Amino acid sequence: MGRPATLAAAVGLVATACNGGSGQETGFSSSITTAPPGTSSSGSGTSSSTSTSTSAGEDSAAASSAGSTSSTSSASSSGIPDVGMIPDGGDGPPPGCKGKVDIVFTISSAKTMEVVQTRLKASFPGFVTTLESEFGDFDYHILSANTSALWGHPVLCADCKDVCPEVPEYPCGVTPEPCDTVQGAGVTYPIGKNASNKRCDLASGLRYITPGQPELEEAFTCVASMGTNGADQVAEATVKALADGINGPGGCNEGFLRDDALLVVVAIQDTYDQESEGTPEDWRDALVVAKGGDADAVVLLVISTDKDDPAGLCGYKPSSEHALRTWTELMQPNAKFGSACAMDYVSFFDTAATMIKSQCDVFVPQ
Repeated sequence: MGRPATLAAAVGLVATACNGGSGQETGFSSSITTAPPGTSSSGSGTSSSTSTSTSAGEDSAAASSAGSTSSTSSASSSGIPDVGMIPDGGDGPPPGCKGKVDIVFTISSAKTMEVVQTRLKASFPGFVTTLESEFGDFDYHILSANTSALWGHPVLCADCKDVCPEVPEYPCGVTPEPCDTVQGAGVTYPIGKNASNKRCDLASGLRYITPGQPELEEAFTCVASMGTNGADQVAEATVKALADGINGPGGCNEGFLRDDALLVVVAIQDTYDQESEGTPEDWRDALVVAKGGDADAVVLLVISTDKDDPAGLCGYKPSSEHALRTWTELMQPNAKFGSACAMDYVSFFDTAATMIKSQCDVFVPQ
């Protein structure tokens, strides 16, 4: 299933539940196989690069450790999964994330993604509304990870000087910054058909959004409008976005990943992602390793095709090779899978917000 990779051993993740679609149609689906496998063991891999970005903000020295487990969610009659009782603090441990959340969006920019990206863009206002209403007092980082190591696409308007006949919006003659061509780096200039095709104005001066960003919806829409002239490989790009080197001093994502923040990953791709480096076991391990081995410090939302599910919204085509679904299943009991064929994704983000706040209560950095 793709090229081999080695990553450090870790346990399964805690993740979001999703619900989508319109009316009575739900975009949330349960896993076809639900038994969580055992922990795998392997080495560690990272990806690093140079960057011209300014020094990042807060970088806590607190490390995460193995946390408490969460109960399995179930779908309610409304179609929204029941996420169970949310801890209220009480006499238990204090809220571990203390309002700090690092959110990675990894969105495929492959040519097949036009319909999905249209639905995703339509959901951005609702997501930002949820972010502002539920996390307005949170210290959040929001990064849209580059799925392609290329500036656009190798055959996109090759040698164009001024105007690209095939894709007029493509920025001919624009010289990329070093990090614009690094897979996993935060995107600040999405290019190609259906992309932003401009340098996004991020007040942080970094390659991710921080609190106080003016016109938050506009900024998020800019960095997340990836276009359809790039690549998929969302799992591989996510792993690279969270590697030590790229988040360390001089890295493209310098300061993004904080030891004392909850990590939220939203991976969106309309295919099975059989091209990403490594295996679903490696991808699971990488997210937990990024949080010091603490599975309670991670929340995951995967939105992808559900053609392998007889009850899926995308139709049914039997397959046992859906790597993104396998990734989700390996992170049970709390990892959830949403259908890319749902009519909109707003409720996915709403449900994710509930899970994020719940996990903030059980995540206690050591």
